[in-house]
Amino acid sequence: MVNLKEETTKLLKSKPGSPFLFVGSGFSRRYLGLEDWRGLLSRFCERIGDFDYYSATANGNLPEAAGLIAKDFHEVWWKDAKYAGSREKYKSTTKSVSDALKNEICEYLSDVDTSGVAADYIQKELSILKEINVDGIITTNWDFLLEEIFPEYRVFVGQEELLFSNPQAIAEIYKIHGCASRPKSLVLTAEDYENFEGKNPYLAAKLITLFIEHPIFFVGYSVTDPHIQSIIFSIAQCLTPEKLEQFSENLIFIRRAHEKEDSVQKFTFSEGGRNIAATVLETDDFSKVYAAICENKRKIPARILRYCKEQMYELVKAEHPEKKMSVIDIDELDTSEEVEFVVGVGVAQAQSHMKEKLAEQEEKALAESGYQGINLSDIYTDFAKDKSVFDSDKLLRLAFPIFRRSSTTFIPVFRYLRDAGINNAEDLKGSPYTSVRAVCEKIAKKVMRCLPTKASTKNTGPEKQPLKLLQMPLQKKSQFLFPIKTQKM
Repeated sequence: MVNLKEETTKLLKSKPGSPFLFVGSGFSRRYLGLEDWRGLLSRFCERIGDFDYYSATANGNLPEAAGLIAKDFHEVWWKDAKYAGSREKYKSTTKSVSDALKNEICEYLSDVDTSGVAADYIQKELSILKEINVDGIITTNWDFLLEEIFPEYRVFVGQEELLFSNPQAIAEIYKIHGCASRPKSLVLTAEDYENFEGKNPYLAAKLITLFIEHPIFFVGYSVTDPHIQSIIFSIAQCLTPEKLEQFSENLIFIRRAHEKEDSVQKFTFSEGGRNIAATVLETDDFSKVYAAICENKRKIPARILRYCKEQMYELVKAEHPEKKMSVIDIDELDTSEEVEFVVGVGVAQAQSHMKEKLAEQEEKALAESGYQGINLSDIYTDFAKDKSVFDSDKLLRLAFPIFRRSSTTFIPVFRYLRDAGINNAEDLKGSPYTSVRAVCEKIAKKVMRCLPTKASTKNTGPEKQPLKLLQMPLQKKSQFLFPIKTQKM
């Protein structure tokens, strides 16, 4: 019997770069119990017809079936009382026939519990995944499970954001088919796929370095998935025969063994005279593969590496870099208020004397400039201090757009709102902190689920209570991690 952990370790030792994950819908089915694509579309056929009718009309082509479903669902969504709340929320952004279906899919996925299926083997795999050492994740999934597993990673949504942003290929998640946080970003219908595939060459150009320099572990995909094969061959077309061989060696699929023994196999893709032989790891216990990846230790946290790489990139591309550069003696770092990013040159013998000073400087650099790199652990640590080290305005503007996508509900936000001069719901409504409003609404909604039902609440209606909670003076809430104390039932 193959020792899959040892075989995976050997594969990784032969690769110069750290792994990337390429995550598909099977990942969410395994860990969240979500439906497959057919099941998801069927869920929204309840009020319009039979899914099999749409599938047959589209000759089994699911993107085309999704387009047909979206057309009929559009009519129901605009009239049915069931969707009155969604219409109020999305009507200003619902501009095309497929938007209504995308809105409801996003609503459904936003309510999914991301703690994972309760089975012991699933929880074991998830616990290892949270410690795994990968440079980044590419995914076609729309849900928020990956953000839950990798809360410190920066998320890029859709092809457009990936193509026209400055990804650093470290501590990042690329949601190339969109995300439930942005309904219009979903790649759902045949038209969406046509637009997506039309940009495949540009996406391939963006990803080519990753596929050449890093082992890519495909999780939740069939090796015969046509959309994955399309991306693989788009990249392959850009490569010389020598690079194509290296590219092939980096493609590793993790596939269920269906109660067979663990194995390591080869699977060959063929198109236009090009052959690509990928490695397939078959097992019913994915933790063996995850544990091998986890042993690929990193001395510096991925989020810190991404921040440093990003700052160096900004320095190099600056039109006048000399305005961003200066030579400062290390003893002067504590007295300089303008230092945002530090590159040091020294000798190994001096490192022991510099550790404490550099640790302090790292904290200072993150507090002053690295707001997009701040994670929830940093927020909870800061919250425990008598005085925050963060600039509240920068924190609310730059960090909370990331936090609003987190599955964590109770984020200590009221302290920073107070420090930014926001003292009530009306102030917040008129502020530029749109993401913070979303976080507060989520807190209020969750807290109301914990409150006892009283006769006095009958006139207000449950839908009004979250708003009342937000209208409480922030001074009363700002001393607590949660917005209010839980009442005794």
